[in-house]
Amino acid sequence: MGDRMSELRWGTLLLLLVCAILLEPLIGTSRIAELASLALFETSVLGAIFMSAETRRVQQVGFVLAVTWFAASVIAVLEYEVGRLVAWLSVILVFGALTLTFRNMMRRGQSDMDTLLGAIFGYLLLAMAWAMLYVQIERWWPGSFSVPEQSDIWASMLYYSLVTLTTLGYGDVLPVSDIARMAAGFEAVVGVLYIAVMVGSIVSGLHDRRTEEHPDPPA
Repeated sequence: MGDRMSELRWGTLLLLLVCAILLEPLIGTSRIAELASLALFETSVLGAIFMSAETRRVQQVGFVLAVTWFAASVIAVLEYEVGRLVAWLSVILVFGALTLTFRNMMRRGQSDMDTLLGAIFGYLLLAMAWAMLYVQIERWWPGSFSVPEQSDIWASMLYYSLVTLTTLGYGDVLPVSDIARMAAGFEAVVGVLYIAVMVGSIVSGLHDRRTEEHPDPPA
C-alpha cells in the first residue's frame, strides 16, 4: 500500500509539472495563465522537496523558501521590480529539488514504477532548471540567444532547453554568446548521461524484476 501511495504521489508531481509546461502554449499567454503555470510548477517543486527530504527540518526550510518564492514570483508577474530575488530563489529551490530527487532515486536501490516516475519527473525538472538559467543569461547578457522575433522569452528558453536536453537541436533558437554556448553544451552532456545512467538502469531493473517474478516456463 505504501509503495502504491508513493507511486501515486510521484505520478501526481509529474502530471503537475507537465501541466505547468503545456498550460501557456495550449491556452495562450496571459497573466492568469502565467500565474496558474507558476503555481503548478512551484507546487511540483515543493512536492519533490517533501517527497525526497530526509528530515523535517529540510522540509520546513523548503516550505518557507517555496512560499517566499511564490510570493515574489507573483509580485514579479505583476511587474514589480523583484526579478533578482525571484531569480535567486528559483535557482536555489529548483536545483535543491533536483538534488534531493536524484539522491532519493539513487538511495532507493530498487527499480519499480515509482522510481521510474520519479526519474521522469527529475528529467523534466532538469529541463525547467536549465530554461531558468538561460532566461537569466539572456537578461544579464542581452543578445546571448538568437530567438524568433516577438516570441516570449520564457517559452523560447523552455523549448530550447527541452530540445537541447534531448539533443534534437532544431536550430531555430541558437546560443550566441560564449556563456550561452557553454551552458547549452553542459545541458546536452547531462541529458545524455541522465538517460544512459539513471533511466537506463531503472528500465533494465524493471525488466529484471519482472523476469524474476514471472520466469519463462521450462521447455
